[in-house]
Amino acid sequence: MSQYAQSGMAAVRRAPKPKFPRSFDVFSPTGHVVMAFEDDADAEHARQALFHSGFGGDDVTRYTKDEVFAEFRRSEEQAFNPLQTGQEVAKAEEYLGLALQGAGFLVVLAPDEESTRRAVRVTKPLGLKFAEKYNRLTLQELV
Repeated sequence: MSQYAQSGMAAVRRAPKPKFPRSFDVFSPTGHVVMAFEDDADAEHARQALFHSGFGGDDVTRYTKDEVFAEFRRSEEQAFNPLQTGQEVAKAEEYLGLALQGAGFLVVLAPDEESTRRAVRVTKPLGLKFAEKYNRLTLQELV
C-alpha cells in the first residue's frame, strides 16, 4: 500500500504531456516556437531557464528525441495526405534528422514578438541549435 493510501490522501497524478499541436492531422503549432538543442539535458536546462524568465509551466513542453521519432514517423505516414504540403514533409524530415543526432526539443508558446524574442534570447546561450516560429501562414526561422 502506498504512503498516500495509508495516510488517506489521494495520490496526485501528473498531467499527461500535451500532444504535438495539429491541424487536419498535420503538425501545426501556430503561435509556438520549436527549438532543438544538442541533447535532452540541454533542452531541460533551457526549459528551466524559460520558467525563470517568466514562461509558465503550460507554455513550455519538452520532447525527447524518442518522442519526436514517434511523432514524426506518424507524420511521415500522412505524407500522402492531400492536406500535408511538401514543406511540412520537409520539416518532419528535418526534425527527424535532428533527433537522429540526439537533439532534445522544446515547443514554446510565444504568440507575440516579445515572447518570441525572449524565448530565443534566454535559450541561445544554452546550446540552441535550431529555432523557428510557426505563424498563422508562415514559418519564421529564428536561429
